[in-house]
Amino acid sequence: MVKKGLVFGIQHFSIHDGDGIRSNVFLKGCPLRCVWCHNPEGLRRDIDLQYIKNNCRGCGRCGFIFRNMEKVYGAGREQKETYAAACPYGALAVVGEWMTAQEVVDEVMQDMAFFEESGGGITLSGGEPMMQAEFAGEVLKTAKEKGLSTAMETSGCAPLEKYLELMPYVDEFLWDYKETDEEKHKTFTGVSNRRILENLEEIHRRGAGIVLRCPIIPGLNDTEEHFRGIAEISQKLKGLKGVELMPYHKFGVAKDQRIGRGKQREYRVPTEEQKKEWEHRITILGGRIFS
Repeated sequence: MVKKGLVFGIQHFSIHDGDGIRSNVFLKGCPLRCVWCHNPEGLRRDIDLQYIKNNCRGCGRCGFIFRNMEKVYGAGREQKETYAAACPYGALAVVGEWMTAQEVVDEVMQDMAFFEESGGGITLSGGEPMMQAEFAGEVLKTAKEKGLSTAMETSGCAPLEKYLELMPYVDEFLWDYKETDEEKHKTFTGVSNRRILENLEEIHRRGAGIVLRCPIIPGLNDTEEHFRGIAEISQKLKGLKGVELMPYHKFGVAKDQRIGRGKQREYRVPTEEQKKEWEHRITILGGRIFS
């Protein structure tokens, strides 16, 4: 039987997730619960239902399910699919599609001309791709067989052996580093950062291509301590391609509401000047900014 994975989106023509023009494949499931999560629809390894307000005609055929999305959030997959089918205008839609690795790569290959021109390829994201590590491996291996450049964004929070199994098929890891202080990391994400750092050091030692990605959230981790920690990792791991700061945006708040989860608070969106100031501070501390 052909294995399938749960995909919640394929984004074409991305220029921010690896070299060149890329197609990002988003896999469902994540072991972290970041308070600023940008893709809350990718947290659960299950299908979600979302309400798209702009598509709603107010006809009432759905039984006003959208008014009870918090209750719907915990419903089963079949129930959610039934709810979605009740709307003829697409205001209710399931989030998540079961696909084979070949189906994923076939869709990505439609952009081959852009990959060849720009040096781009496929990037696995999420959620956390390592929550579906076997499927992620099949996608990456199939992509490499087609001659594609491969990248994977990861929180680093998975067993080391899974990363080692995938390393031959990953040209570049986009490795999230969210907070230096372990207790703050637990508060912000729900997990310790020990495994994340241990995995990072080991796959770096084994020669993996890595960009250290750092989401910066004003009022939470935009601290001197964290910036110093980022710079120290950059200095310690000489093979890192560099540090990439990922400023907070609030798109996750609206998406959280659309799926009925409704737990995410909104933080202040930083300006471009603030991002440049953060990069400067990290550089002053000895860090290497990726460009």
